[in-house]
Amino acid sequence: MAHGTGAQGAGRYPALAGNPRLATPQYAMTVVLNGLHGMPPFRGVLSDQQVADVVNYLVRDLNGHDATLTTEDVAAARLPLNTTDSYNPL
Repeated sequence: MAHGTGAQGAGRYPALAGNPRLATPQYAMTVVLNGLHGMPPFRGVLSDQQVADVVNYLVRDLNGHDATLTTEDVAAARLPLNTTDSYNPL
């Protein structure tokens, strides 16, 4: 597991459990959609539902916060970049 046992972090991979940045879904959604540092963007790979599921897992299940990201939230966050629906790292 890249983020370590129990999502506590490992090497250069930050902790996901107990991470204060994951108190609300907006930060996690932005990182999942657009990437950050060594993490690639998943904007063109994951559907709105998949992004919402991943973010809700990070925020609620790993961090115990009562916040819910909807597919509508994800769709709205995609609009400003006007990117294509496929990710090509080349």
